[in-house]
Amino acid sequence: MTYRAIGGRRHRSAAWQWSLIGFIPGLFCGLIAMFAVLLEGTLPQYLLPTSEPQVIERHIIMTATDDPNAPTASPQFIIVTATPNPAISGQPVTVAQPTPLPGAGDGIVSVPVQPTAAPTDAPAIPTTAPTPTDSVPEILVLIRSLTVSIPGGTITMGTTPVEVTEAVNACTRDGGACEASYAFDSYPAHQVSVDSIFMEITEVTFDQYVAFLNVRGPDTHINGCAGFPCIQTQNESVDAPIVYDGTNYSIGAGLRPHPVYGVTYYGALEYCEAIGRRLPTEAEWERAARADDGRIYPWGNSWDNALAKTNRPVDTPPGSFPVGSYPSGASHYGVYDMAGNVAEWVSDWYGERHYEDRANQSVIDNPTGPIAGQMKVLRGGSWNSVPFFSRTVHRQAEDPKSYQRWVGFRCVEDPPNLDAIGAANLNPATLGLDVPVEPPQASDASNAQPTQPPPPEASRADDSAASNSAG
Repeated sequence: MTYRAIGGRRHRSAAWQWSLIGFIPGLFCGLIAMFAVLLEGTLPQYLLPTSEPQVIERHIIMTATDDPNAPTASPQFIIVTATPNPAISGQPVTVAQPTPLPGAGDGIVSVPVQPTAAPTDAPAIPTTAPTPTDSVPEILVLIRSLTVSIPGGTITMGTTPVEVTEAVNACTRDGGACEASYAFDSYPAHQVSVDSIFMEITEVTFDQYVAFLNVRGPDTHINGCAGFPCIQTQNESVDAPIVYDGTNYSIGAGLRPHPVYGVTYYGALEYCEAIGRRLPTEAEWERAARADDGRIYPWGNSWDNALAKTNRPVDTPPGSFPVGSYPSGASHYGVYDMAGNVAEWVSDWYGERHYEDRANQSVIDNPTGPIAGQMKVLRGGSWNSVPFFSRTVHRQAEDPKSYQRWVGFRCVEDPPNLDAIGAANLNPATLGLDVPVEPPQASDASNAQPTQPPPPEASRADDSAASNSAG
């Protein structure tokens, strides 16, 4: 079939003209249809092939922080992939071992991890109850002193003007120089209540403290007690009796049973805490020394030079005696050396008018002293003082970082801990001796500080032919 030319001007084929006429309307309709599809948003589904739903894995690349002290190595990457949840997919889950990823190099591994469980409102219930453990090393348990029970109760702390006047007169009569103003910080007498405790029978000895230092390790004494110095050695002071060779601490045989002196408050605090105990509060110390009858000295209300190591009589050799050397001067509860020998750190900060503040309150339970201060309280007097300072009510104060040859300490423990209870009917001459020590560990001491020659009391087998005093 042929088409007649439009307009009839020429007699030739007009098929292309009719094709053009049909194409233009078709193109117009097609454009309208595509525009409608675009508006509907389904074009990707018409144009892209249909496939099964895919599981998309999320990859997190984690890199370990470089150790500046470790040798340089090629970086290693761990790719953590989410493991399918069987509760959702219905498929079993197999936790694969780390495997190299294809094309990822030798330093990259894939580690499947389980998805985090959805939170629930029900609290988690532990499968087993936590078991308490004793964190004190056995070697430190073995060096601890025996203790006696000090019953709690309501007690009177402080003193009265009448008692102070009598003490000043006695001091003057014995050739001392005491003033009533020395006791102003012990006014007024007031009521407090304390709980029962276990108190160490004796003051901590050099033998025990050196064992503690050796357990803690080299250089412990420098700043190993709450960040402060614990005690001096002969490397720091020629007057210090402890010898330190850069590896081990030692003490001469003559001072082994003597109360450790020159120890800072922090050195005393750290020792007590290391053995599972603590320093007593001022109120606890006074309770142990005065008992229920409010005695002025641990043994009663009358001073006796034969019951405590002070500087009376005047010809008494200076220095401390071995702990427990005055068993007849023990307190009512069987605690030795609560008067004389060395003054003892307690935990309270010192406040000159703290007793006045407490006296305006009702009975205070377990007082712990001011919340802050610059000085710590000392109790019990020492070999370097007259009996006036050894009264059970007397208070002294000292810089907690100081090293004093007349200052030591003892520890207390809160009940219950029945294995720490000791008896009071012991031989004082054997207390604080032969404490166990760990065998010395071999180490390079090439950088150790030079050891100063020990003073006479640090190396002698006994202190003298006539006396056991050392100071």
